[in-house]
Amino acid sequence: MTRKVLYLRTVFWFNLQSGGSVGHTSGAINGLNKLSELKVISNDQLKGVKIPIILIKPLRIKILPEGFNELLYNFKIKKQLASHLKKTDIIYQRFSGFSFLGCQLAIKYKKYFILEFNSSDVWKLKNWTAGKNIFQRFLKMLVKRVLFLPIVKRIEKYNLTNASMIVVVSEVSKKQLLKRGIPESKILINPNGVDTEQYNPGISGDPVRVLYSIKKTQTVFGFIGTFGQWHGVLEMAQAIVLFYTKYKGKHVKFLLIGNGVLFEQTKKIISKAGLNKHVIFTGQIPQDQGPIHLAACDILLSPHIPNPDGTEFFGSPTKLFEYMAMGKAIIASDLNQIGLVLKHQETAILVNPGDIEELSQSMLSILNNQEQILNLGTNARLKALKEHSWDKHVIRILERINND
Repeated sequence: MTRKVLYLRTVFWFNLQSGGSVGHTSGAINGLNKLSELKVISNDQLKGVKIPIILIKPLRIKILPEGFNELLYNFKIKKQLASHLKKTDIIYQRFSGFSFLGCQLAIKYKKYFILEFNSSDVWKLKNWTAGKNIFQRFLKMLVKRVLFLPIVKRIEKYNLTNASMIVVVSEVSKKQLLKRGIPESKILINPNGVDTEQYNPGISGDPVRVLYSIKKTQTVFGFIGTFGQWHGVLEMAQAIVLFYTKYKGKHVKFLLIGNGVLFEQTKKIISKAGLNKHVIFTGQIPQDQGPIHLAACDILLSPHIPNPDGTEFFGSPTKLFEYMAMGKAIIASDLNQIGLVLKHQETAILVNPGDIEELSQSMLSILNNQEQILNLGTNARLKALKEHSWDKHVIRILERINND
């Protein structure tokens, strides 16, 4: 039986051109479109999505905090959303801390409700506060704790309590939900994935190498990401500095792709060490340019670090699966799911998270071992094809519904 699915995207992030959430959203939608009768309703255009979407633009009142605008969006789209439910079996929604409508309508119209729960917005409000100075960070923290936190707590609990299925990306996320009293029978662990056609070893990185004057004889270490707090980019930068205290040749470059919160701090570490000619910062690139940039690299880095509050790392980095699908050698942190997906000396070199010395030494060790570089990349690609395509991701969700 072909399932009729309504995919609902209400997260108040706009004009996203790259990043893990872009890859996950487009991957899940494109996979669902192959295996179900799909309709997509969104508050923004979605990069990488291969089917038409129903765009319902939000009203954004400038004087209101963005969270409250997102809250109001629930009421704006209620009638329009309800009109699409007659021919729908399943509502699938990417969780957002200010969105309750998908869940509410699923209850009202007795629809199966899949909640894609990548992380707790309550946790993020408590732990992620950015700002240019201490005063800005304090002010943002105050707004989050006093205004947003009570609302998000209630909405998050409402979604989790009433979802028919909760899709999480890691075992850690599942354990966190079990501690909150969510029944295990509702939870599906489903790691992120990759489009194995879009990301493949046959892609040439020559145009990127030419653009940045990288010689064919040079080995390139690469990283792609949004330079977030969990990416370990500051530790990576320090490891690069340490690498060049030991490596005196001219045959290595680092290509750091992306932009984000810690971008400027990362650049500062490299600049202070006088390594600007060795380390290339591309800045943000469109999502569809990711494969060609990764193709320009020989070895890819995933130096994630633990959560600052001491809780277990709950992520499932999309970059990890993109690296694997490209058939590249990987050096990654042995951190929760990363260490479960990858096997040391088989599909990657795994290092202790945050260990700058070990990360640097691993880069030095693999540098002249072409056989190891080839074997690690080949094995990683095979594992991506077997287990981690977006199609496989969606199949696991639909099979779980059939078993409920």
